[in-house]
Amino acid sequence: MAKVPPIDERNFLKLTQNHSEFHHKIHVLGHEKAASDVTEFAYHVGQCWLQLACEHLQDAKAAMASSLARSAYSRSYYAVYNASKSIRYIVNGSVSLKGDDHQKASDLPDDFPEVDKWALDITSLREHRLRADYDNWGATGSEHLLAVAETVQLAENFLSDAKQYLEFKCRIKS
Repeated sequence: MAKVPPIDERNFLKLTQNHSEFHHKIHVLGHEKAASDVTEFAYHVGQCWLQLACEHLQDAKAAMASSLARSAYSRSYYAVYNASKSIRYIVNGSVSLKGDDHQKASDLPDDFPEVDKWALDITSLREHRLRADYDNWGATGSEHLLAVAETVQLAENFLSDAKQYLEFKCRIKS
């Protein structure tokens, strides 16, 4: 269903701002085909974030296999963050393209499976990522409540739920 926008994805995001509102305005003006195209373009943009999430998950697995714990923690979080961004963009119509968006990563739609559990898990993954990326203290490693393998598994499970959710809710196949 998703179609590549006729302009660069970043320009599409800038031009439409909130694709749901943009779609509605075009629809009200009587241009249903154009409104439908906007939705399909937005789905493509969301799928790009989902693809990036999959790449981060593969990087997390490779880092774990190479005993690179800091990288595995970081990439696990970024896999979940980008999948969350994909969901929030597709369903809500917009996301922040600034650093403040990380604080919203756990703000999933109410109908997302196990939304309360995932909100806590995403917050925990973010905390692990912050420790892994920025703390260089001797005690940092012992402050991780989750083992590397657990964070990678959480990321894999979240991506699976995200893909199923988008397929069910929006008929988007990854």
